[in-house]
Amino acid sequence: MEKLFTIVVLLFFCYSFIGWLWETIYCSIKAKHFVYRGFLLGPITPIYGFGVVGVLYFIEPYQQNIVLLFILALILVTALEYLTSFLLEKIFHLTLWDYKEVPLNINGRVAVPVSIFWGLACIFIVRVLNPYLMGLIFNWQQRFGIFLPMILLMVTSFDLGFTLANLASLRQAMNKMSTTIQEKKEQLQTDLGELKVAAEERRQGWMTEIKEQPEWRKQLPKLNFQERRFLNSFPNMKSKEIKSPLTEIRQLAKELRRK
Repeated sequence: MEKLFTIVVLLFFCYSFIGWLWETIYCSIKAKHFVYRGFLLGPITPIYGFGVVGVLYFIEPYQQNIVLLFILALILVTALEYLTSFLLEKIFHLTLWDYKEVPLNINGRVAVPVSIFWGLACIFIVRVLNPYLMGLIFNWQQRFGIFLPMILLMVTSFDLGFTLANLASLRQAMNKMSTTIQEKKEQLQTDLGELKVAAEERRQGWMTEIKEQPEWRKQLPKLNFQERRFLNSFPNMKSKEIKSPLTEIRQLAKELRRK
């Protein structure tokens, strides 16, 4: 039992790291600058670890049939992705990814083309990558025993607690910044017909107004590294609590760092 526990935990962290590496490289190339992806501060993305470990163990009896492997892996990973998106929205009021522009999507949480990609990726993992990786896992298990997975779990637990605390403070900060942006926009509006065009131009200048009024800057929170990373690492992030576009909040957060 101890050996199985060690192997499963090490597999989880290996694939969580591989998933983080894949997302970081892909998103960095797409954004044309380095993007530190991941929900946690550490270089892991747990949804990949859960997904691959689920494929490796839950559908192990069907792995010899490549068609069944593809179909069952596709279903399992898609269900996990949908559940993760649903929980993030219900618990944290955040949407970190949105597939609404991808054909055949379900509520923007999952999409058929993406699921097909993950199904094919799981075939590669099961047939090609995992046999090689298991050799490394067995070596680590014999060398470090249960100590390595326990250390990794403890570090990740601290990381999760730290991330959740920062996520709560980030939500408060975003709400405050959004409220400030909306207040400044409202102050710059007028109902006078002859000033409508000028008012619209001034309304777009809310950032200039905040820059020129130090008392407004003092009232606004400055984000720490983890909060800034989280805000900038997910360009498609959405929140039903926030009225202002996240592009404006990112712009304001960047301005607040300047002295």
